[in-house]
Amino acid sequence: MNPILEAINRANSVLIIGHVRPDGDCIGSAFALREYCLKLGKTADVGSPTPLPDAYTFVRNSDQFNRITRKNYDLFIAVDCGARDRIGRMEGFFKSAKETVWVDHHEGHNGFGKYNRVDATASSTCEIVFDLLDPTGKIDPVIATYLYLGLSTDTGHFMHNNTTPKVLYTAYKLASYGAECHELAVRLYRTRTMEKTALIAKSIETLRLYMDGKVAIIAMTRDILDECHIDANDTEGIIDYAIAVEGVEIGVSICEEKPNEFKISFRSRGKRDVNEVARFFGGGGHVNAAGCRASGNKEDVIDRILRAIRCTIGE
Repeated sequence: MNPILEAINRANSVLIIGHVRPDGDCIGSAFALREYCLKLGKTADVGSPTPLPDAYTFVRNSDQFNRITRKNYDLFIAVDCGARDRIGRMEGFFKSAKETVWVDHHEGHNGFGKYNRVDATASSTCEIVFDLLDPTGKIDPVIATYLYLGLSTDTGHFMHNNTTPKVLYTAYKLASYGAECHELAVRLYRTRTMEKTALIAKSIETLRLYMDGKVAIIAMTRDILDECHIDANDTEGIIDYAIAVEGVEIGVSICEEKPNEFKISFRSRGKRDVNEVARFFGGGGHVNAAGCRASGNKEDVIDRILRAIRCTIGE
């Protein structure tokens, strides 16, 4: 049996933790593993260092997110965390657990647990969790729906270039296991609040082109977020409007989480490696999708982003 599955079998209590500001892949992989543990009769909790974004409150059992019921757990599982500091304030649970597991698809590490499953060629952590759980025969419609959530969001609903034949086969398998594919697509891509709609409109107004139209940057300041009554955790997807502009090779969104503290997201087309740009700021991710953080006033941060692009991948 796989050593990660063996570790789950040995444990009576399991804590599954995703990264700060969890996205669909993080949430889907965490809840899928929680459901698998519950099916085995384990105590299993799920969460992250930060709250569940409003955009994902429709997910089944979302009210259980960050309901930590114990001071210590037999097994700690980290999902979708490309660096150890991504588990944030959950570090204490990691240190106190009898055994630890790391499941991830980001480049640049081999995992930080006793048992690790890291595959940078995978489209998503949910794809890895599917490979882990499929041989057990325990993927039911609930687990399949969780895993389809991450598979869809981390491939841009099968539009990014990480949509491999294996991804499509995995989607087929999840659908055959009862994943609610249509319902997820409607909730993810055809449903948004009026507040998020207003944010999209105001964000697009900030879009500026640089480097002969090859770079598009959207800047969400505190004023914009406050005016739209949107939390910085709920800005996922805004960057798509930058990379979708014809001729743009690198899309960037910057979001002011606190005064002069920005979360930065990068997307790219083709061979433009934005992972290298993010590393310039101490961040990381994938060739076509990465992120980091930076401090300073908005214009200074934009200037540093452009300088990093020129330094790492050229004009």
